[in-house]
Amino acid sequence: MPLQLPNLDNRTYDDLLEEALALIPTFSPEWTNFNPSDAGITLVELFAYLSEMLIYRLNRVTDANVKKFVKLLNGPDYVVPADADLREQVRQAVLGIRERYRAVTADDYEFLSTTSFNQLLAESNSTLPKVARAHCVPRRNLDAGQESDRLTDRPEHVSVVILPATADTDSVSPQPSQALIDALFSFLDERRIVTTRIHVAGPVYAPVATELVVARMADVLESDLRPQIENALKGFLAPMRSNAGDGWPFGRDVFVSEVYDLLEKIPGVDFVTDVMLTSQAKPGDPHSVAADPVWHSEGDLVGLRIQPHHLPLFDTANTVIAPSSNFITVNIAITAKGTTDPASLKRAIRATVRDQLHPAHHGPNPKSGQPMQIFSSDIASAVDKIPGVVSPSKAEIVSTVPASAGQTDPQRGAYIQVAAGQLLNWRVQITLN
Repeated sequence: MPLQLPNLDNRTYDDLLEEALALIPTFSPEWTNFNPSDAGITLVELFAYLSEMLIYRLNRVTDANVKKFVKLLNGPDYVVPADADLREQVRQAVLGIRERYRAVTADDYEFLSTTSFNQLLAESNSTLPKVARAHCVPRRNLDAGQESDRLTDRPEHVSVVILPATADTDSVSPQPSQALIDALFSFLDERRIVTTRIHVAGPVYAPVATELVVARMADVLESDLRPQIENALKGFLAPMRSNAGDGWPFGRDVFVSEVYDLLEKIPGVDFVTDVMLTSQAKPGDPHSVAADPVWHSEGDLVGLRIQPHHLPLFDTANTVIAPSSNFITVNIAITAKGTTDPASLKRAIRATVRDQLHPAHHGPNPKSGQPMQIFSSDIASAVDKIPGVVSPSKAEIVSTVPASAGQTDPQRGAYIQVAAGQLLNWRVQITLN
């Protein structure tokens, strides 16, 4: 008597048809004609018939068929143990298929470079450090020597930027070793699509220098506040905050508004009057480039643009700190006429006024120990010297807080009297004729 094979699925044509019809109101409530004459019902009946045929074939699967299936999924060299639980073998084979092996998308490259590659290093007891962060940049060859070449669109290329996990999380600008780069390249090269040319590289850093004017609370010492500001900026722009893989996102711009928000959350900071961000590449460092500034049409700095394979890096902080009671708020209106682009002209005017009033440049400094007079006529003269400005320009002190700070000289016009130790919190409004 032949052995009876177990039914893996005992649903019949009627069961399948009933199940399909019950789903129609859920997925297509406007479908209300369930008669056999309806074309849609005819298709449902046809699919129920075909499904019953597939279920019949499934119920004819023997252990030998299952073993062949498992061997097909695991490779021709795989041998199914004689006493193996076939259900468990199928489960493991299906799970293996679901694991990422082939690198197709940017997310695949990043997953393989961290999770899969790190697992391989652990299993092989490799002395190489793990990859803490990986960022895939499609259509770029980051092995190119010049930055202009690295920014060139190359459809056949894919680059992966990595940061190593090391014990030295305080490293200013961490770079992977060549051994780690070569090992990851070999790992990814086996998993890439045939037509893809891959590259593995370390990040390129864009140094960020800050120029800040900070008003402190009266009960806070400048000597205590200054290192807190620098540490906050270092942590904010850090490429690696821990070996967990967190840090500044690759290619994310640095915005002035975020720096304001960061500084004003530091205990002891009352308010921040001015933030300027600049970037300059380190001479002779192939992993250092200058980030381009982003400007608002009104001439204000928005932030620094960071390319997809770049990370910002805190460079220096030129910070002027004074008690908040020492600040005089000044509103200045500039009227000028120019022959150049309005946005560029406004940017130049704001830079000129800032140079005249900033305590780290030509403005009143809390450590100078000398009173100072700021004449509106001097500001207008400085604006007239800007290339593209048609003189004469006009600078007007609209208001000052306290109001007694604004005065007038019979010869030179309106001025701001700044006592020793005081400095300005200025606002500029520009009108172009």
